[in-house]
Amino acid sequence: MRLTESLALVGSGEARLTDRYDCNVYAIEAPDGAVLVDMGGGRAARRLLENARGTIGDPVGALLTHAHADHSQGGPALQRAGVPVIASNASADLLRTGTEAELGIVAAKRDGVYPPDYEFANYEPDRAVAPGTTITVGGRAFDVVSLRGHASDHVCYVTETDEGRVCFVGDAVYPDGSISLLNVSGSSLAAYRSDIGNLCGRDIDALLPGHGLPRLEDGQESVDQAAEALDGMYVPPSKT
Repeated sequence: MRLTESLALVGSGEARLTDRYDCNVYAIEAPDGAVLVDMGGGRAARRLLENARGTIGDPVGALLTHAHADHSQGGPALQRAGVPVIASNASADLLRTGTEAELGIVAAKRDGVYPPDYEFANYEPDRAVAPGTTITVGGRAFDVVSLRGHASDHVCYVTETDEGRVCFVGDAVYPDGSISLLNVSGSSLAAYRSDIGNLCGRDIDALLPGHGLPRLEDGQESVDQAAEALDGMYVPPSKT
């Protein structure tokens, strides 16, 4: 599903573009091909690849916002297809050795988000990167921005396109200004307060969340709304 000339939504459980356990998976045009952002729950990697090729081009890399299963478990299948997985240092640690309790899967099974027989597969990403740096994937530059709160390893990726500045925000902030605070290990309101300023003042145009509809204009307004709420004494509105 093409969003702009350079962007496409290539996976989504909510839209049933791919498997029901997939987050939103995006593809963005780069000089060397398509770069995926997030990789779904692992059961529809072939469709992700086909959708990317049919809209933007052959994937040359996949960026991970955080290690929760609906975002990360497509990684091994993408690697087998020759697409390297890039994750933050903290996400890489969880991919290698994280337990289902650490990753919220125990609670997700309890609450029916995943079936009882779902298993998280640990694996080694191809590249680990540090928040606060700028990386190049497929010839495209991305700022790696720490925005912990939803998860202890959560990062966002900001890049420039001809249509404006794009932020792949994962599950950190939504277009209505809400956040996503979970009652699981690694989710922290204090971390949200600490990190939300990392996305302030960036003049974001397109805000591309891990679930629900993207916002293609005035994305900075959503971030600023979340930042203002986090500055107050009450818990901000949260999608969980």
